[in-house]
Amino acid sequence: MEFKNRALKQFITPESFLHIRKQDLSGPNGWLLFVACNSGIDLAMSVKKEYESMLAENGSELVEIPLLGSYNEPITRVFSDTETCPRLTEHVAGSNAYIFQCAHERITHNTVNENIQQLLQVVRTLRAHRARTITVVTPYAPYSRQDKPSFLAREATLASLFVDQLKIAGAQTHLTYHPHALSLYGFYEPEMMLVALNGLGLFTEIFESFRGLEEVVAVSTDAGGAKNTVHFSEVMNIPYAIANKFRPGKDRTNLLGIIGDLSGKKIAIISDDETVTGSSIANATRWLFSNFGVKEIHIAISHLKLREEYLPTIVELHEKFGLAALHTTDSVPQVPAIKNLDFIKVHPLARRFASTINKLHYNQSVSDLFGAKVRS
Repeated sequence: MEFKNRALKQFITPESFLHIRKQDLSGPNGWLLFVACNSGIDLAMSVKKEYESMLAENGSELVEIPLLGSYNEPITRVFSDTETCPRLTEHVAGSNAYIFQCAHERITHNTVNENIQQLLQVVRTLRAHRARTITVVTPYAPYSRQDKPSFLAREATLASLFVDQLKIAGAQTHLTYHPHALSLYGFYEPEMMLVALNGLGLFTEIFESFRGLEEVVAVSTDAGGAKNTVHFSEVMNIPYAIANKFRPGKDRTNLLGIIGDLSGKKIAIISDDETVTGSSIANATRWLFSNFGVKEIHIAISHLKLREEYLPTIVELHEKFGLAALHTTDSVPQVPAIKNLDFIKVHPLARRFASTINKLHYNQSVSDLFGAKVRS
């Protein structure tokens, strides 16, 4: 990939770093700065490593992207009364700051809401100390499943509330990966910008060897994910089918059937944006295997939020119902037992975020990055 930016041939020495970083890392939106919230340190470090690796691959003498926040020197302190306070160790005035935070994590054992509050406080702190532009980077978009109230339920649209909080704190952009609903875009405009990387790009790379094969079918777990599956099938030049399901109760999903021509299909690719219990993908896998004779099944999930008590279900699919491989990302932490299952493949997102940040930093289009282009 050609890496186009003005930083490629520039040089920084440790002695002059603080003095010239604003010039050498400068873009239309300010000089580049990475900031790690307490639960986003691993993410920030991995994206920083990939960004610097791409600079080296393209002949840049620029060797370091500044990063605030580490395990030795975390940004947010927790006082004895449990109140929190972010403190910056260096000046940030004029920076184009990218704040990394993982809402779901297993390190600090914070709740999602606690991690969101820390994120908002760091945004406000950067704004108070004159960061020029602020982009929030979360690999999973918190509350994206609550983009509308449930049918006949007295609920609020909490995805909209989260976006309102980002606006009030002072963020201009939110960079995330494969959110649950496209309706989220409407919550940001016009005050903020949502940059959401679509999971189809990664799915297409993973299953490139199946492109155009007549015996392969793409399957959506429900009507809600049908649009993504249709686009995926068009890119891959394979037919698609859609499962019809309903939820009779908490943590339960029943499958009514699968709509589509599955005659002669030997391989199925089931895709979804996320799962917590695995019930939707389990029902679709069993139905394809038992009712349609599909003996090789691949699953692609952008966000695998599977709880440990549901892991035996996935193992059973592999052992008894033709599940050849399950592909996911590191957008959310996986239960430790998954490391022992060789049919589950976890794909890192750091390089995708690094490439996107480079495009955003220099006001270049991100549409050509990882985009699965539909055939005309």
